[in-house]
Amino acid sequence: MVVHKVLNNNIVSSLDERGREVLLVGRGLGWQAKPGETVDRKKIDKIFRMDTSASTEKLKQLFLEVDVEVIELSAQIIDHAREVLKKKLNKNVYITLTDHISFAIERMKQGVTLRNALQWETSKLYPAEYGLGLHAIDRIKEVMGIEFPKDEAGSIALHLVNAEYDCNMNYTQQMTEIIQNSLNIVRYMFHVEFDEQSLDYQRFTTHLLFFAQRALDGRLMSGGPDEMYELMHSKHPKQFRCAEKIKSYMKKQYQCKLSAEELIFLTVHIVRVTAKL
Repeated sequence: MVVHKVLNNNIVSSLDERGREVLLVGRGLGWQAKPGETVDRKKIDKIFRMDTSASTEKLKQLFLEVDVEVIELSAQIIDHAREVLKKKLNKNVYITLTDHISFAIERMKQGVTLRNALQWETSKLYPAEYGLGLHAIDRIKEVMGIEFPKDEAGSIALHLVNAEYDCNMNYTQQMTEIIQNSLNIVRYMFHVEFDEQSLDYQRFTTHLLFFAQRALDGRLMSGGPDEMYELMHSKHPKQFRCAEKIKSYMKKQYQCKLSAEELIFLTVHIVRVTAKL
């Protein structure tokens, strides 16, 4: 491979066999390098090939702002996740997760920690991705010497969940319909207009986003009735009936059969957004 552009001492760009720009990362790779020179392959730690030129430009800009140590660490976390999940991840995760980890490290250095409101839910709904989030914060501690709270594992997990879905337009439209119609079912049953700035509303819409993804991808939870199910049914009967209306809608429109476990989570969120009524 030949140097196309030198970004800094650790990053250069090159052109692949189709003439598309790729980014090469390695310690000292760009040191005294000049366009047109052959790249020392022994110094290459990671090659980044994005799907569009726009994504490549975003990645270049990010890499100019982020330490090479964080770039390499983020890439290792993503590559490990791909191996464990055995799924294709959207390449934009190299942008979004690297940016997230870099910003989170800077926050921790300043003593600022942020609580993840979806921590518990993420660990229950996406156990594989959450486990990878835990692995990621362990690696960050090992490499950077910075210890993150488990909330950060949840945030990293959600980036991985998003990367698993390479959405086309039809998929996106179906997701939007599920979210909007579910909100409408709650709105009409309780005659309520939501406070879209409230944390409970944002939690609910985030839950519906991932609920829609699971439904369309055939990954709905399969847990049966338990004590929590009976508690929701007896203590919050109207909210539970509302969740059952969403269940009926999903069965009719998408042939999805919601489990007791899915009903529990829907009911919990409906209770929260209707609590002040």
